[in-house]
Amino acid sequence: MKINIPPDMQEIFEEFLVEASEILDNLDQDLIDLENSPEDSDLINRIFRGMHTLKGGAGFLNLTTIVELAHRMEDIFNKVRNGELKITSDQLDILFEGLDRLKEALDMLKEETEIPDPEDIDDILKKLDSILEGDGTANSSQESVSESSENSEDTNSENEEKAQNKKIKFKADVPEELRKLIEKYPDKDLAGLLEEIILMPPEERPMDIIPVIEKLIEEGKEIKDLIEVEEEKTDFGSGKVETTKSESLQNKPQQDTQEVSTTKTSKEQTSKSQAKSVSKEKKKSSDVIRIDVERIENLMNLVGEIVLDRNRIMRLISQLEKEVRSETIEQLNETVISMDRTVSDLQVAVMKLRMQPIKKIFSKFPRIVRDLSKKLGKKVNLVIEGEDTELDKSILDKLEDPLIHLVRNSLDHGLETPEERVMMGKPEVGTIKLFAYHEGDHIIIGISDDGRGINVEKVKQKAIEKGLITPDQARQMSDKDAYSLILMPGFSTKDQVTELSGRGVGMDVVASVIYSLRGTIEIDSEEGKGTTIILKLPLTVAIIRTLIIGVNNQIFSIPLHAIIEIVKYEEDKVKSVGRFKSLVLRDEVLPLFSLNELLGIEESEDKKFVVVVKVGEKFIAVAVDKLYGEEEIVIKSMGELLEDVPGIAGATIAGDGRVILILDINSLLSDIKKQLLGVL
Repeated sequence: MKINIPPDMQEIFEEFLVEASEILDNLDQDLIDLENSPEDSDLINRIFRGMHTLKGGAGFLNLTTIVELAHRMEDIFNKVRNGELKITSDQLDILFEGLDRLKEALDMLKEETEIPDPEDIDDILKKLDSILEGDGTANSSQESVSESSENSEDTNSENEEKAQNKKIKFKADVPEELRKLIEKYPDKDLAGLLEEIILMPPEERPMDIIPVIEKLIEEGKEIKDLIEVEEEKTDFGSGKVETTKSESLQNKPQQDTQEVSTTKTSKEQTSKSQAKSVSKEKKKSSDVIRIDVERIENLMNLVGEIVLDRNRIMRLISQLEKEVRSETIEQLNETVISMDRTVSDLQVAVMKLRMQPIKKIFSKFPRIVRDLSKKLGKKVNLVIEGEDTELDKSILDKLEDPLIHLVRNSLDHGLETPEERVMMGKPEVGTIKLFAYHEGDHIIIGISDDGRGINVEKVKQKAIEKGLITPDQARQMSDKDAYSLILMPGFSTKDQVTELSGRGVGMDVVASVIYSLRGTIEIDSEEGKGTTIILKLPLTVAIIRTLIIGVNNQIFSIPLHAIIEIVKYEEDKVKSVGRFKSLVLRDEVLPLFSLNELLGIEESEDKKFVVVVKVGEKFIAVAVDKLYGEEEIVIKSMGELLEDVPGIAGATIAGDGRVILILDINSLLSDIKKQLLGVL
């Protein structure tokens, strides 16, 4: 169903898409938490408010399909918070399905400005209605609800009697339309009344009253400031009715005051805790400004240009100091040093704007693990640590699919069934741990499990069968090298293909994404005890520190994170092993290549330095002619025609105006993987 958004509503529509996505992401985690804490009233109220807000925003834009779905789920949680319903595991599956359908509708809106037709959601609406009607509820839940109903029957009748004896007297300056709203929605605060107005059909909305309510909210006013609640007391002996203002209630004993509070509807039973959480949420949201990512990118580009200009000025100052000695030059140098500090601070500040917590991805995994573990018949405890660890949004956006694949692998390949675990003397509940932390200017992301581990011999045998390595290479290969084989295209040790494990494609794609982000992958495993996969990634891909090197009068840069150490080139430490050269470094033998050879340019005889880099689990020595020192550079795109050049990550502009190519070491050395025991 096509949705036509008027031009004057486009900004509101865009805001709704962002807010709705956040709400649905939060609801995913909240439903998981509900399964573990079904009695948490704050959690239940939070879910209810999320659905209510989603329904309100969709209603304002006349997105009927989303309104219907959200409204039905809101009704369910209204029953839950009123104590009329307890959610079972089967019902939770239906609620998750409803949440997925809402996400699908939102995705359609983002991509095509369409939403599903009303008849397309009839099936899920029927399932949600079955929850509202009590079908499929577990006996324990039915008994609980029944018992709750019986126990509260007397209280409810007493509440109704008291409610009937309560009337509202408005202050003189309260407009008539606002009085009607307060009488119609006695349990709503002023913000809640605004939401109800939005939910009304356009022709019924009292638009004139909206500015009045907004002004009251700005002034910090509440409903109680607009009314005087009076209670009628009946003198059954004389038949007279006495009226007392609500202020007199404050002088009653505490016991009576509590009894009065329980006469309110069950929606208000949690009002105090709800009010606290709402006030915190409002304060938090008021401190946050949503900024278009494109604006941040533009700002980052400008900072990048300033960094390049700073580098040029510093190079010119250095040349002037060599040629001219004067007090003016010294003052200019001091000014440049000060500017250097300011630019660095500005650079850090702008980079922080691009940083987002990895929680954005980690928060999706409780749901994923729950669903997959049920399909596989496995019991899993998911442990998440470091979800507030931040990294560049451009990196974060590319990590979701690789991490999902790694977690699915841990569930499908790694963890045993409960029966297998008990037979092995393990707890029947397996553990998957997802963690993240900062290490220098990098982020470390890890996925570990306490499952069956990797069978090294099986991995080697599969690699031999696929022609990836020879039997001799397999015998010489270390366990760590063997683990890296699983990152090669098409490799799999799974005898049977399942829907979850895939068909031998995936781990190579994971490796490809991580390498494209200038990251590394380390795999460690112990058979029978579990596997840990560590991803190491730079915090940002926009501005990085590099080593400027030269070969054959050409200049290149290598990102510092890929460099282990730099040593002088000494001919007596270079040995020939078959077709390859190797470097003996502190009793270790490293494969040695000249950068000329790797880049396919004319060889030079003036090798003076060796740069030792780490690629995968291997240390590789790369011989170069010159070192120009470290420099902070801004990565520039190579454009569409040159973006996929093997071995080149991008380009930058040097202080003297020359263009310098940035080398991608992982890609540059990929062609010699099979030659070095099949792996790097």
